[in-house]
Amino acid sequence: MISYTSFTFFILFFGITYLLYVLCPTKAKWVVLLVGSYVFYFFSSKGHVITLIAATLIVWGAGLWIDKLDNTFKEKRKGLERAEKKALKAKYAKYKSLVMWAGIILTMGMLITCKYANFFIDTFNGIFDTAIGRSNIVQPLGISFYTLMAVSYLVDVHSGKYKAQKNPFRVGLYLAFFLTIVEGPFARYDQFGTQLNNRERFKASDFVYGAQRVVWGLFKKVVVADRAAELVDIVFDNSRSYSGVIIVAAILLYTLQLYCEFSGVMDIVSGLGETMGLKLPENFARPFFAKGINEFWQRWHITLGAWLRDYIFYPISFSKTFMNASKKARSKFSPYYANLVPTAVALFFVWFGNGFWHGSGWKYIVYGLYYYVLMMIGMFMEPLFRKICDKAKINRQSKGFGIFQMVRTFFIVNIGMLIFRADTLKQASEMVTSIFTNPNFEALRPGAKNGLGLDLYDYLILVIGTLIVFVVGLIQEKGVDIRARIAKLPFALKFVMFIAAVMIIIVFGAYGEGYGKVDLIYANF
Repeated sequence: MISYTSFTFFILFFGITYLLYVLCPTKAKWVVLLVGSYVFYFFSSKGHVITLIAATLIVWGAGLWIDKLDNTFKEKRKGLERAEKKALKAKYAKYKSLVMWAGIILTMGMLITCKYANFFIDTFNGIFDTAIGRSNIVQPLGISFYTLMAVSYLVDVHSGKYKAQKNPFRVGLYLAFFLTIVEGPFARYDQFGTQLNNRERFKASDFVYGAQRVVWGLFKKVVVADRAAELVDIVFDNSRSYSGVIIVAAILLYTLQLYCEFSGVMDIVSGLGETMGLKLPENFARPFFAKGINEFWQRWHITLGAWLRDYIFYPISFSKTFMNASKKARSKFSPYYANLVPTAVALFFVWFGNGFWHGSGWKYIVYGLYYYVLMMIGMFMEPLFRKICDKAKINRQSKGFGIFQMVRTFFIVNIGMLIFRADTLKQASEMVTSIFTNPNFEALRPGAKNGLGLDLYDYLILVIGTLIVFVVGLIQEKGVDIRARIAKLPFALKFVMFIAAVMIIIVFGAYGEGYGKVDLIYANF
């Protein structure tokens, strides 16, 4: 695919698209974005564009059908008695739900077929000792992202949040927009789709402000993440050859790699969007300052968490079945646990969905349920923890206790990252065990012939880069808007700072001779 960090993308693709976008009339800007998005998708996905077009047509058609049913009901209810209106409303509500579910099943069906077919085949073969052949279906680029955006569109149109878009090409732009289709973020139609369709004239300030964020994202991705990937890939690809501190280093560096790459790419696409005057939803909010798992996931991949909350957790929690279960729980448990039991059931589906969305394998399901189990332990044991802290006179609001919570959360997250990165659950288990055997610190010594791919220069850049990312995050955590501060500086100083930042990326970036090509991690999901 065309990487967001490649010269091909910035010079040939985005450069040309941006120039046409700025020069064309306001009413035609969305057409430039649509054509550019499909050109980007066609070349990035090697021509596999049929599934995307099919999903677009299904969503567009289903949305219009729902609107038509809604309008028909409003016409037919005129002059009817109250009871008749109620019966007619129930009838058309059923029709609208059928159309919505038909659209969801068709779009989700394509996702399941393309992404999960072999998972189901392998699981069936394993359980029933059969030998069904694996599918050769290619997983289309971005299908996990645009499918969930399609589902949110249909659900929101059905609920009356907004009217369906009549133009199929505008729906197509919303699903295929080149800055969101590869790694997200999940942009709701009312959040972002309307921006794509209604653009104001070009503003030079948008370009300057967005360019700052692009450079910061490139620093995290090219200087830090891609350098960490060198050691991570070597150790995980040959995990049985390493043990002790090397395994710990690989896990920690993978956490660093994934964060700097994913959040870095989000900075790049959000910054590029800003240069066009487009505001993408935020996907990260300094997650490693979180004091618990729940807070961590409110700061990490924010738009996925919000999607799971709004389209899985809430519908389940507020369904008649769960409302009745909650009432029964109140008669058997204390108020705290009466509310917690139904919530725990609904959260199971959220975390199962979180894991299953990430990939077609049991390790991904375990990855999601790992966080679910830990979260449930914390929630169910909260009254006991509170009593223990009260008796021990531990101030849970103190700064020291907050730091303890952040360290504890960081440890839990790194174990989760190990599960996520390992090829299999067996490999993850073996790597945990090997941590406690042969703690060979010598193997990490810069310049040693250990085959880890990093020399003293790389170690220094990693340490300095990580410190910069941490300090910037700490400043932002204190509520300081760094970009706003930079914007107030004299133009000459801002220009020098920008050029210096670009030069740092060019000089210290982990690319070229001696470094392997690092593909975008979340592009595989």
